[in-house]
Amino acid sequence: MKKFIVAALCVLLVGSLATGCNREKTVREDAGMAVGGTGAGANSNKVTKDIYNGEEVKIAYVAHDLGTPNNQGWKEGIERECASWENIKVDSYNAEGSAETQVQIMSDIISQQYDAIIIQCSDGTALAPSVKQAEEAGIPVITVNLDADTVHSALVMAVDYDAGRMAADQMASEIGEQGEIAIIQGVPGLKRTDNLERGFRETIANYPGIEIVDAQSASFEKDTAITVMNSFLQSHPNLKGVFAINDAMAEGAALAAESAGKKGQLSIWGADGEKDALAMIESGDMTGTIYTNSWDEGSTAAKIALLMIGSEYSYNVLTKTPQVIMEPIVVTKDTVGDISEEDRW
Repeated sequence: MKKFIVAALCVLLVGSLATGCNREKTVREDAGMAVGGTGAGANSNKVTKDIYNGEEVKIAYVAHDLGTPNNQGWKEGIERECASWENIKVDSYNAEGSAETQVQIMSDIISQQYDAIIIQCSDGTALAPSVKQAEEAGIPVITVNLDADTVHSALVMAVDYDAGRMAADQMASEIGEQGEIAIIQGVPGLKRTDNLERGFRETIANYPGIEIVDAQSASFEKDTAITVMNSFLQSHPNLKGVFAINDAMAEGAALAAESAGKKGQLSIWGADGEKDALAMIESGDMTGTIYTNSWDEGSTAAKIALLMIGSEYSYNVLTKTPQVIMEPIVVTKDTVGDISEEDRW
């Protein structure tokens, strides 16, 4: 379900795996020192962790909002990956959608000397100083889906631009490459959501018979999306399709369409692949989504964290943040049955 697209990360993973297989005691150098060197700016303080011989390891997961299916899926994936290690403790923190709260949580985590942090940044710019502070303290930071605007150990994410592109091509085919459509936006300024919308818009531009007649934000919320969709339906009675930046908003759009007596009459697409959306695709309320296995995404973030903890790793070797991109699946009523129950998060 995943493919590695940055060579730098592959090198780090391979090197760390080799260390792990040897079961030798390893040392993670402070981020002030590049791997294998003691050059300018190096810090003599080191954090030693012997994971394989039972030394305690603490990983912090800082959720944007634990009430969302994605954040729950990542949390469970992280916990599943670490469950077989009695000496590894995973603590989850809920920022309830607040970047300010995440900044405070990060400060507390750094002072408590956690061994790794996994975080979905509510605001990449606001969290950048905190992420940099953690890395400089020798704590690897792995971001999930929503990145930090500073170089750090790794980013694990679902496709963004391509997800928008895929949804656009699918919708264009369904409506016969003709008609009015609209977009339900997320929070402007977030790289992933901006890329999703850009991928959709730039691809729809290839179909001259299709016009985007409206776009409004529902801030990722299902209830708000119901209101936005009702506005679309009143202002654009000939609307043929709606692309929502995430599944929760697509679900809200589908509920509004059903209330207006238009179930199955519009092409309604989301992105993420949460189980409620898959159920609505099966029932014909939603048309489709771009699925990513969030459990697998969380597990991947945890694997990277474990490979870095206890290794001779420093983020100072990086000039850009390595990325792991999770492989997407286009899901429609014809293919939703291919997503097994154990893969529905």
